[in-house]
Amino acid sequence: MGIETAIILAAAGTAISAAGSMQAAKGMKAAGKQALSTAEYNKKIRDRNARVADQEADLRERVGGREEREFREDVGKLQATAGTAYRKGGVMAGTGTPLTVMMASANEAEEDVQTLKLQASTDAGRMRAQGVNQRLAGQLALLEGRSQKMAYDIQARAKQFEALTTVVQGGSRIAQIA
Repeated sequence: MGIETAIILAAAGTAISAAGSMQAAKGMKAAGKQALSTAEYNKKIRDRNARVADQEADLRERVGGREEREFREDVGKLQATAGTAYRKGGVMAGTGTPLTVMMASANEAEEDVQTLKLQASTDAGRMRAQGVNQRLAGQLALLEGRSQKMAYDIQARAKQFEALTTVVQGGSRIAQIA
């Protein structure tokens, strides 16, 4: 094998090795960009889920308020009907046993109203907590994507340095042959 052939083979080997390293670096850069894009997309989904949870919490509070109003109206009608029945029966509704019964009924109704409020508030709080968890998960996904991108970028730089090292070493071998 002649010197020219050895130089050509060394140069070709160096070029192929350097090109391979540069391709690997390019692939790693692309993988990093894709990891970040995926993380950004996942964050958007999590943010949307958080908005939905907040909207559901608002709706639950409104429904709870409506349930409370309707319950109070129903109790008011029941109390009015009971008062009318007492009076039709010739009993004074505002004194004695009828008053005691109506007061006990009103107290029970108020306890039920407070239970309705507590349930609506608890449900809404749970939904809002789900929204917070979704936002946090979105932020975590984005941080993970950025971290993955950084790791791929570091690997890509290492491959670029590997390509440069290959070129320098190949040049050194070619110089020794010549």
